[in-house]
Amino acid sequence: MTIFVSRVTCIAAILAGMTLPAMSVADQKKPATIKDLDNQQVDINTDPPRNVDPTKTMDSYKRFLDLNAGDAALRAEALRRLGDLNLESSESERIERELATNEGLRATEAIHLYSALLKAYPKYERNDSVLYQLARAYELNAQPDRALASLDRLVAQYPNSRFIDETQFRRGELLFSGKDYPKSQAAYEAVIKVGSSSAFYNQSLYKHGWSLFKQGENERSLDSFAGVLDSVLISKRDAHALIEIDTLSRANRELVEDTFRVMSITFSYLDGPKSIADFVKHHAPPRPYSYLMYARLGDLYMEKERYTDAADSYRAFVSQDRNNEKAPLLEMQAIEAYSKGGFPQLVLQGKKEFVENYSFGTPYWQGRDPKSEAKVVAVLKTNLKDVAQYYHAQAQRTKDVADYQEAAKWYRSYLRSFPDDPGSAVTNYLLADTLFESKQYLDAAQEYESTAYHYGDHEKAAAAGYAAIIAYGKQEETLSGEPKATLHLKTIDSSLQFAQSFPAHPESAQVLTRAATELYAAKDYLRAVSTSEALLAKQPAVDVAKQRIAWTVIGNSNFDQGVFDKAEAAYTHAQALMPPNDPERAVIVERLAASIYKQGEQKSKSGDSAAAVEDFLRVSALAPSSKVRSNADFDAAALLITHKQWDRAIVVLEGFRRNFPQSPLQADVTRNLAVAYSESNKPGQAAVEFEQMAQSPKETPEVQREATLQAADLYEKAGNTAKSRTMLEAFVKHFPQPLGPAMEARNKLSVIAGKAGDFSGRDYWLKDIIAADRSAGAARTDRSRALAAKAALTLAAPVREAFRSIKLVVPLKKSLAEKRKAMEAALKAYEAVADYQVADVTTAATFESAELYRQLGKDLMSSERPKNLKKDELEQYDVLLEEQAFPFEEKAIKLHEVNAARTKDGTYDEWVQKSFAALAQLNPGRYGKVEIGEQQVESIR
Repeated sequence: MTIFVSRVTCIAAILAGMTLPAMSVADQKKPATIKDLDNQQVDINTDPPRNVDPTKTMDSYKRFLDLNAGDAALRAEALRRLGDLNLESSESERIERELATNEGLRATEAIHLYSALLKAYPKYERNDSVLYQLARAYELNAQPDRALASLDRLVAQYPNSRFIDETQFRRGELLFSGKDYPKSQAAYEAVIKVGSSSAFYNQSLYKHGWSLFKQGENERSLDSFAGVLDSVLISKRDAHALIEIDTLSRANRELVEDTFRVMSITFSYLDGPKSIADFVKHHAPPRPYSYLMYARLGDLYMEKERYTDAADSYRAFVSQDRNNEKAPLLEMQAIEAYSKGGFPQLVLQGKKEFVENYSFGTPYWQGRDPKSEAKVVAVLKTNLKDVAQYYHAQAQRTKDVADYQEAAKWYRSYLRSFPDDPGSAVTNYLLADTLFESKQYLDAAQEYESTAYHYGDHEKAAAAGYAAIIAYGKQEETLSGEPKATLHLKTIDSSLQFAQSFPAHPESAQVLTRAATELYAAKDYLRAVSTSEALLAKQPAVDVAKQRIAWTVIGNSNFDQGVFDKAEAAYTHAQALMPPNDPERAVIVERLAASIYKQGEQKSKSGDSAAAVEDFLRVSALAPSSKVRSNADFDAAALLITHKQWDRAIVVLEGFRRNFPQSPLQADVTRNLAVAYSESNKPGQAAVEFEQMAQSPKETPEVQREATLQAADLYEKAGNTAKSRTMLEAFVKHFPQPLGPAMEARNKLSVIAGKAGDFSGRDYWLKDIIAADRSAGAARTDRSRALAAKAALTLAAPVREAFRSIKLVVPLKKSLAEKRKAMEAALKAYEAVADYQVADVTTAATFESAELYRQLGKDLMSSERPKNLKKDELEQYDVLLEEQAFPFEEKAIKLHEVNAARTKDGTYDEWVQKSFAALAQLNPGRYGKVEIGEQQVESIR
C-alpha cells in the first residue's frame, strides 16, 4: 500500500557495515563462535551500503537466531530486523510486480516473525515499531482487519509513540476503507490534535471531512475541508494573504482542488451560495480564499449547465464583498454565464450591476489605480456604453417614463465614470432634461446644478441654474411634512447660488426676495437678514414692495433672535414704506409694539426694572391700539409692585381695570391691587379686593380659601368686626377642609363672640370645635385636639360653677345628694377634657377634678347643722361629718399628686404648681418640703 512510510533502517546496510577486528594467530586456531562477539568492539559505518543482497542478510539473521538462544535483547532485535527485511522485501516485490505468491510468502514470514517477537518479548522497548510493522505486513497480506487490530493495540499500549500520528492516520484509512466512518472520523481527529507539525495533518483534515460527508454530516464536514484550505492556502506570515494555487506543489494543488470540489458539492446539496455566506459568516475572520468557494460552486453549476445558478453563485460573492479585488472577475463570469445560457435581459442586468458596482468613484476604486486595473476599466467602459445606448434608444422610441429614467441613470453613471469627455456639460444638461421629463425632479435639479456650476462658463449655465430651482419646486409639490421642509432648504440654497452667480438674470431679484422670506420661514435668520440686505443693496434698486418685504424679514429675523432694538428699527422702516390704509399695517404695528415690549422684558430679566417699566409704558404711547399694550401695562404694574412702588402701581392697575374690563388678567389685577392696598396701609380697600377674590369663580378653591381669611383679617384690622366675623363664618361654611384652618377660624369666632359678651355664640363655636375634631377621623391633628380640649375645658367651667353654687343645708341628705349629682356631672366633664391627653389641658382638668373633691369635703365640714342638737350630739355630728369628708380630701390629695408627678416628664405648668400649693395645704407634713413624693395615682378616673 502506498500509504505506508518505510520505517526500516536499512538492516542490510547495518549488517554490511559491521567490521570485526583482525584476529591473532592463536585466535585463528580456535573455532569462532557468536559468543565471541560479546567481547568485541564493533565499529559501525553509517554510510548506506551498496549492492546489499537482502536475501543473504535475512539468511544471516536466521543463522544468528539458530545459534544464539540465550541473549533475549539480541534475539528480540534480530527478530524485529528479520521481520523488517521480510516486509521490505515483500513491498519491493510488489512494486516490481513480482508474483503475488512471492509477495505473500514474504509478508507471511514477516507476520510470523513480528508475532513471535511480540509473544516472546512483550516488554521489548521497540514493540510500538514492531506493532506498526506488523500492521503493514497484515495489510500487504490482504488482512486489513488484523492490520487494524495491530494499530489499535499500538494506540492503546503506546499512546506516546513517536509515530502515533501516522498510526492514527493508518487506522483512519483502514476504517474509512471499511466504511466505518464514525471511527475513521475519530482516528483522523486524533491526528488533527497533534497539529500541523504532523506530516499527515492536511490529509487527515481532508479525510476527516470525507468521513463526516460519508455520514451525512455535510455541514460539519465543511469545517475540516476549510481547515485544509487554511493550512495550504493561507500564508503563515500574513493571515490575510492568499497563496496562489498555481504556486503550490502538484500534490497540494491537487489536494486543494479536490477540497474545493467536495466543498462545492456540499454547498450544492445545501442551499448553494447562501450556504457559503452562512459558512463564511460563522467562521470569522473571513478567509482570503472565500471568493474561490463561490467561484468553484459556480464552475460546478456551469459544468451541469445550470447557468442561472452559476451566475447566482458568482454574484453572491459580489453582493457579499463587491469591493474585493476578485469581485469584478466573478461579476464578469456571471455575465458570461447568462450569455452562454441565452438570457439577454439577464446579460443586460449583469452589465448594469457591473457598472453600478465598478464605476469610477465607487468604493471599489478606493486605494486602487485604474491604470493597474486595465481589464476592469475596459469592461466598465464597454458595459456603460452598451447600457446607456440601449436605454437611450429605447426611450427615444417609446417615450416611456421608465425608459427615460433608465437612460438618465446610465447617462449619469457614464458621466461619473468618464467626466472629462468633451461636451460633458451639454451631456449633463441632456441628462437633467431626461430626468425632468421622467418626473425625477430632485435628480434633475441636482444635475441642472451640476451643469450650471461644475463646468465653468458655458451657454447652458444660467438656464441650468434657473431650471434647478424650478425642478426643486416641482419635487416639493410631491412631498409633505419633514421631507418637504428638508428639500425646501436645498431649494433656498440653489436660489442663493443662482442669484449670486447670475445677478444679471431677469429673475435674480425675484429669486432673492423669495429666498429671503423662505430663509426666515426656515428659521435661518442670519442668512435671511444677509439675503434681505443683499436685496436692498441691489442696483438699480428693487421696487418698494420688495424693499418692504426685505425690511419686514430683517425685523422678524431680529425679533426671533431676540435682537429687539434692531427689530424695532426695521419695523419702523417697513411702516414708513406703507400707506396708512395698507391692510398689513396693523400687523407691522403689532410687531413694532411687541419688539418694544420684548425690550422691556429683557431689561427686566437683566435687573434694570426702572428702564423696563419705561419700555412697557412706551408701548401705550407708540402703539396704543396694539394687543400687547394690556400685557405691557400689567407688567409695568407688576414691576412697580415688586419694587414696592405701591402708589404708582395702584394708579397703573386702576387704569388697567378701566381700560381692559374684559381682560383675562383682571383677576390678577384684583390680586395685585389687594397687595398694593395692603402694603400702602389701606386695609379696608384691600379687604374688598380679597373678598372679591374669595367670591370669584375664576379663582381656585385654594385661592378663595386664603382670600377669605385675608379679608377677615383685613376687615378686623380696619375695625369692621362684623364683616370680619361674616368672612370667618363663610370660611367655616365653605372650607371645612382642610381641618386646621377651619378649626382656627372657629376658635377665632369663639374668641370674637366671647369678647362681645355673646356667651351663647361663644359656646356654639366651642361645641362646633369639639364636634369637628371628633368627626375628623384620620385628619385629626394635635392642634385640633388641643383646641377641642381647651373648648371642652371652657365648657366644663359652668358645670363646675353649678356644683359650687349648691349649698349643703338641712336636711343634709337631700342637699348632699343634689351636690353629689352636680359633682358627678362636673367630674364627667373634666374626665372628657382629660381624655384628649393634651398636657396643659389635662393638668387643668386634673387640678379641677381634685378641687371638686376638696370642695365637697370643705362644704361638708361647713354644711348647715341640724338645730336643737345638744353639745355632745353636735360633737358627735361633727365627728361623723369629718369621717364623711376625709375620703374626699384623700381623693383630692391623690389627684393633686397625679399632677405633681408629671414634673418627672418635664411638665410644670400653672396647674401643676397649683396642685403643689394645694398639697402643701392638704398634707403640709409631706408637701411642705421641696422634694416630691412618688406617683401613686395615674389618672383622674
